[in-house]
Amino acid sequence: MADTLLQTTPTAHRLPLPPGLTDTDAGRVREALASSRSPATRRAYASQWKMFSAWAAARELSTLPADPSAVAAYLTERADSGVAIATVQLSRAAIAAAHLDANMEDPCSHPGVRRTMSGLSRMIARPPSQATPLTRDVAVAIRATARRPRRLPSGRMETESRAEWRGLVDIALVSVMRDGLLRRSEASALVWDDIDRMPNGTGRLTVRQSKTDQTAEGKVLYLSSTAMSDLDALRPEATAHGQTRVFRLSASQIGRRLARSCEFAGFPGAYSGHSPRVGMAQDLAANGAELPALMEAGRWESPTMPARYTRSQAAERGAVAQYYNGR
Repeated sequence: MADTLLQTTPTAHRLPLPPGLTDTDAGRVREALASSRSPATRRAYASQWKMFSAWAAARELSTLPADPSAVAAYLTERADSGVAIATVQLSRAAIAAAHLDANMEDPCSHPGVRRTMSGLSRMIARPPSQATPLTRDVAVAIRATARRPRRLPSGRMETESRAEWRGLVDIALVSVMRDGLLRRSEASALVWDDIDRMPNGTGRLTVRQSKTDQTAEGKVLYLSSTAMSDLDALRPEATAHGQTRVFRLSASQIGRRLARSCEFAGFPGAYSGHSPRVGMAQDLAANGAELPALMEAGRWESPTMPARYTRSQAAERGAVAQYYNGR
């Protein structure tokens, strides 16, 4: 009887089962074990386990059992994606539960994984350095200045034709990244087949995979008619079709291009590849978008980051602000 119970309820091996266990006893134990996790917890664990399984499959790594080093690497990547520490802890708990349910050693109990979690808790707890937001005002200034010749690192000035093309790329980069709240890696990977034009002149951009979409289900995003016009300025080139990358810039190059464009437009600061995403989130919040809508637009799994980015805008819509604005 004990062997049957162990096979039916893998975690029951933690209970000392005497030889005289009856079917009734076993049934009660199974019921209690099944009730040890709420339906919500089971759903949350299943979702987190699916994400970890997809991550491991993409790297041809084992999930059951999972190597502690792989678990540590996955948890650090989750933290780097911007999720809250509570979400990282939930991922860890789901991985641990899957191993316990399979009668396997829990890799999350490994000292290396425990220390990794401790380090992530300290890192995430620190006030993060936030990229300077590339807001609508900054985008307007870039549009007005981007095509002007600049001085090259060699000391020479750009030619008019080179400045024109670079400026068109920079303008389209800002438009598309703001409309899609794109990460710099997503903008770098964008190809022309990912963009569809609608009859009304707007566009739809498909993000095939991102940090928070490990299963590559994809997400369709809205592009304004202005962004589509900016992209049209790049299309005449013969190679602007199919699987050709739209911007042909690496993620790090995109960050540097954006920072330089902001500086040249008269907006010095800590601008980076993340600035359009932060700036558009703040513009949307100032326009009245609530947190759930921001999470959907930016494809955030947790409210932590969009709430942090839009604290000032939220205060402007708060009860005290409404009190004074209504006077």
